[in-house]
Amino acid sequence: MHGLSVTTVLGAEAVPHASEVYDSPHLKVLVGKRIRKRLDAKSIVQLLQRIDAPTGTTVYIEQSIPYPQDGKQGWWSGGFGYGLWIGILVASGYSVVPVPSLLWKNEFKLTGNRSSKDDSRELATTLFPSMNSMLKRKKDHGRAEALLIAAYGKGLKVNLDSSPILEDPMP
Repeated sequence: MHGLSVTTVLGAEAVPHASEVYDSPHLKVLVGKRIRKRLDAKSIVQLLQRIDAPTGTTVYIEQSIPYPQDGKQGWWSGGFGYGLWIGILVASGYSVVPVPSLLWKNEFKLTGNRSSKDDSRELATTLFPSMNSMLKRKKDHGRAEALLIAAYGKGLKVNLDSSPILEDPMP
């Protein structure tokens, strides 16, 4: 989990007017002889309390799927982070909707060998121009993806010939 994105939408045809993205809080812990970053559960709870969203607010979270090339450490940390976020969000009164990465990436045409992390940052900047300063660096692709997952969940579509529009994602 790279970041948490909170997107507020005015109405069925409105563009998101208030978007915020927060980096997931981490602690550095000693694992064996290595220092590793681990999610900081207490800081996540405090972050959600500061956001103060109404009970039942829907959160769209990327579904964690282990890939063979990630190795054991990647599998563990991905599953742990996914479970920790879901547990804290549900306990904090949020409604959680897991979103497989292929769904939102296909929607925004970010799949395949020709798609890069820069493409995610560029698209997020197009959809959320006020977030440009938060998405300038290559390492900000996690923030961009968090915003794009929220945009997918809210039904935000991209028409490259015009501005972003909000559509009902369910037929």
